[in-house]
Amino acid sequence: MRRALALLALLGALAANAATQVGTLTGPAELRSTPFADGKTLKTLPKGTSVEVIKRVGGWYQVKATGTEGWVRMWLLRFSTQVTGKDAAKQNVAVLQSGRGSSTYTTATTGVRGLSEEELQNAKPNPAAVKALEQFAVTPEDAQKFARKGDLKADPNVKAAP
Repeated sequence: MRRALALLALLGALAANAATQVGTLTGPAELRSTPFADGKTLKTLPKGTSVEVIKRVGGWYQVKATGTEGWVRMWLLRFSTQVTGKDAAKQNVAVLQSGRGSSTYTTATTGVRGLSEEELQNAKPNPAAVKALEQFAVTPEDAQKFARKGDLKADPNVKAAP
């Protein structure tokens, strides 16, 4: 039940994140006409270019930069503006969207599906789906057994979830 509530809270926060954000490119980026790797390259933007983020689709951000609108890969964008107060939640959602940690700027992701604005607005709780997912949970003992079998070592920098 806590997982379902957390998911609903995240979906609500994502839907509330409609404000325009400004980001900075962390490396050279091809500004593309569509959010696809084979989209036409409109221009190459240099590292450090400031862009206005319009929206996100999957692993891509639609941005406006130097008078041109197009798409860049999300991992090339960093949100550096410090936000406080009621807007802090929106900034934290931006960090989640980019997969970027605020202190180390490291990225860890296995895939990005993304949700459209319409999907977020039409989101409804699905306790049966959450319950179905719970069948994949493992005990700490099972996880340790799996780790030993694969000769995996604990990372002292990673804290286990409660």
